[in-house]
Amino acid sequence: MFDVLKPLRLCMGRAARRPVSVVTVALVFGTLVLCLIAASIRRKSAELLAGQPWTTNIHSSLKPVYPSGRPFMGSVADAKTKLHILLPATHSNVNLCKTLLTMTILGYPSPHIVSWGARDDAKDLLGGGSHFAKITGVLDYINDEARRRQPGFDEELVFMIDSYDIWFQLPVEVLLARYKAIIADEKARVAHRMGRAFAIEGIQSPVIFGAGKRCGPNQIHTMACYSVPDSPLPMDLHNGNTDTLMGRNMFSSFRARYLNSGYMIGPIGAVRPVLEKAKEKLQECSERTGAWFDNGSRDSDYCYHGSDQSIFVEMFGEQEFHREVMRRHHRTSLDGWLDSFISGRPGSRPAPSQIQDAPVDDSLNPAFTHQQQDATYLPGKPFEFGMGLDYWSLLGHQTSNAEFDSRYVRHDQALGPQVGELGMFDCPARAPMPDDLPAYAPVLDPSHGEPGRWEAMPLYTEICVGSVPVMVHHNSVDKLWRERQWSEPWWHGRSRWLLDERRRAGAKQLVEGISTDNGTTLTWEELCPREVEKELFRDVEDPPPPIRRGLEE
Repeated sequence: MFDVLKPLRLCMGRAARRPVSVVTVALVFGTLVLCLIAASIRRKSAELLAGQPWTTNIHSSLKPVYPSGRPFMGSVADAKTKLHILLPATHSNVNLCKTLLTMTILGYPSPHIVSWGARDDAKDLLGGGSHFAKITGVLDYINDEARRRQPGFDEELVFMIDSYDIWFQLPVEVLLARYKAIIADEKARVAHRMGRAFAIEGIQSPVIFGAGKRCGPNQIHTMACYSVPDSPLPMDLHNGNTDTLMGRNMFSSFRARYLNSGYMIGPIGAVRPVLEKAKEKLQECSERTGAWFDNGSRDSDYCYHGSDQSIFVEMFGEQEFHREVMRRHHRTSLDGWLDSFISGRPGSRPAPSQIQDAPVDDSLNPAFTHQQQDATYLPGKPFEFGMGLDYWSLLGHQTSNAEFDSRYVRHDQALGPQVGELGMFDCPARAPMPDDLPAYAPVLDPSHGEPGRWEAMPLYTEICVGSVPVMVHHNSVDKLWRERQWSEPWWHGRSRWLLDERRRAGAKQLVEGISTDNGTTLTWEELCPREVEKELFRDVEDPPPPIRRGLEE
């Protein structure tokens, strides 16, 4: 005889009585149908989750989501997108010239220098207080009354970068396309994490910062660190060492998760409130000593001795803390019941993570001793800043704690010989060629009279994730890494010739000079005089050697 309760026992995992009425039979079959539906939804959910870039427990073959299929027009950016490039710099040196050189030969718009000539003599502050120029100098630029009166100004993009540590290797149109791709990826990932709260609260993340492996300079028990969500990067980047203290140093095996202020890009209207809040924090902590939430440590005095990053990191932590508050606020008892049937539902409880091996089972109230924060829901969203991170290093790669994670790779050749011998704590190497680059580089090879192909050029490649960033941020404490690599990029040996070509083409920064916020315009020769050229054009060959275009050469 057919046992109608057998499927129910299998589904519910416990015995049940035989039906004694029509109502009982209906209940039995109704429950069975519900279980079958839930199982089907659970399988479908797992299939969908497996292909998403924001999942973390996926196979290591996952590659960065490049915005493929976008048109590229030489060195001319999207005509609808105006890009303001701001360089906080109080003075010039050869490292500023290297940043300017790489921007110019790749056809970037002429930058604007903020805080030029400012005094860097504030006692007890990093760089004499120069780091705060990223906040005050950039804010003064976008708040200029004449600029704000220009139609559409708030919709234009502002791009702030470290002036002395960044090298560009890919064109501006790649930067713009990837920024849009990051925004789309961030939207999907955050929408899944927050569930219905995402749409109800109108969450957006258009202001993108770099991402690094270490929460710093802030201390890890503060909200700036423990409330930050887990990284979306794969869990096997460093095999079994991933996210542990096992590595070349105590941070090298961690996945990129924390904000780094080496660069920031976003619409001016969205960046303005971020900087205004940062300025408020700057004023609050400029006299701060022995803050209680930092356990009275003098290491955190004056915003960690004048670190702009400490302010942005704290803001990001506050934002993510309150995004979790919003997620919980908009949950219902039905959500909890559905979560027991369907794993990975949008808005479900985030999986536990850890920070430097300390478990974070609750990002609002971890078990370890931590800075306490009020978790009251605030409908006005006072801590929502629209900040997101470049987790996949599509825009830039932070070299800090990642010095062994990169190589200069010719992507038309075998990867193994170019990577060389890997150390016991190094990541497995992967380096798929990006599919969003133009077929040819926007430079002419004087020996062949035709463009070179990107895949034949030595491109700085993050071999753990397998990304080729638009720029390299040399923020490693050991600056010898930066100095040694200047002879490795694709422009080495031809940079002077490329600069002259840009000058002949009428590049504004070479013909008209570079504007500053004190009203002066600096010529290239004033910024980069002859005495820096030996290093700037290190080992220049004349004429430059041909750009290799394939294995046949």
